[in-house]
Amino acid sequence: MNSKRFKLFLICIFALSIVRATAQNYNKDEYKAEIGAIGGINYYIGDANQQLFKYNQPTFGGLFRYRFDKRLALRTELTMATVAAAGIKSNMVFAGDICGEFNFFDLEQNPYKKYSKTYSPYIFGGLTLMTDVYDQQALPVAGIAFGVGLKVKLNKRLNLNVQWSNRQMFADNLEGTSKSGTTSDPLNNYQGLNGSNILNNDLLSSFTVGITWDFWKKQCDCMNTNYKKRR
Repeated sequence: MNSKRFKLFLICIFALSIVRATAQNYNKDEYKAEIGAIGGINYYIGDANQQLFKYNQPTFGGLFRYRFDKRLALRTELTMATVAAAGIKSNMVFAGDICGEFNFFDLEQNPYKKYSKTYSPYIFGGLTLMTDVYDQQALPVAGIAFGVGLKVKLNKRLNLNVQWSNRQMFADNLEGTSKSGTTSDPLNNYQGLNGSNILNNDLLSSFTVGITWDFWKKQCDCMNTNYKKRR
């Protein structure tokens, strides 16, 4: 082997070692979970309002997300939202959600993986519990949480979340008390707004933006480790 071929051979070995080390570093930088804060606007859909993004009120809260892999995750979210509409006394509602999420793309910063992207639209669905929905509420009101969103990786550990979420309750009771002034009939609005619509069970929707931080580092899933395990 002449000197030129030997130099070329050394350069190739050096380049391959850099690529392999970089790829392993990306594996080492994967995290199982993320935590962060969200904020935005919410609005109510029901007998007293049937128009999207009307009577907007502030909402804010926090979230925790556990990632099973690049596509699937489980998220818990706690939010506080002010609810207001025609004939409804403005009040603060507290909600806790637990939802499953599905990413349409492999969300990661890995230029060596063909189908990975630093952004992904996602869908989610699950259960919600809401308190302080109406006066003298004794127990949390159960409902269904669902929606769509977009995740963007700003760097290896910082993420942007843009989300449109909906919480539909099993009982139509956001409007408050009936005209009689009692809480025995929470399904009626106190101004008599008892119209029929496709979402007759009240729906609390929100549009939020959030920032999350990755933590809970995974074990290195390097090629050498996998090779040793197979042996």
